Amino acid sequence: MAIYTYVLAYKLNGHFWSLPHEEKEVLNVKSIEFINNYKKNIISLKYYKSIRHDNDLLFWLSAYDPADLEKFKEGFNSIIGIYGMTVYSMLSLYEHSPYMKEGKNLEDTLKTDPKKYFVAYPMSKDKEWYLINYDERRKILAGHIGTARNDGESSGILSYTTYSFGLGDQEFVVLYEVEDLSKWSHVTEKLREVMARKWIINESPIFVGIYDDKKVVV
Repeated sequence: MAIYTYVLAYKLNGHFWSLPHEEKEVLNVKSIEFINNYKKNIISLKYYKSIRHDNDLLFWLSAYDPADLEKFKEGFNSIIGIYGMTVYSMLSLYEHSPYMKEGKNLEDTLKTDPKKYFVAYPMSKDKEWYLINYDERRKILAGHIGTARNDGESSGILSYTTYSFGLGDQEFVVLYEVEDLSKWSHVTEKLREVMARKWIINESPIFVGIYDDKKVVV
């Protein structure tokens, strides 16, 4: 059964930031209650404070039915009301990679506790990539995967490659959970040297979120 993932970014507006602290707290309590109740309906739901300049909140959801992801957006829109709006979203399928042996149950990999940071971005490849023989593609990606896994700073980084063919403006949505952003950046820099980089044509925008289990807004 297919698993759908959804990254959803919200921007809080000036009406929100001008609220007294007590009213912001009321909105936060309502948000937490809504999220905790909604978690019961889907596979996983994690939330973060965004570091990007153009959004403030990030949600990462997974479900078997994409309608459940849309219903979350509707429900949270009702909570935020006049104080914010969605500014970006990415829908994708979470499936076993055709280039790797099947490992853990995919649903189980999504039910882990959130790490301190979350990184997500869309990714697309040049059309020439898909014209390369499958065995050659697998060999090229094996070099990419090996470089990532063998890097001394890669320990603790969880990665999820999801597929958006026909579902979004991108071909893939790449997701990471990390405990240390500097180590993550160093590993990413190292991966710029691998052959697979030759066919990547887009990896933006990049979203970075910070996990706070007590706050959704502020």
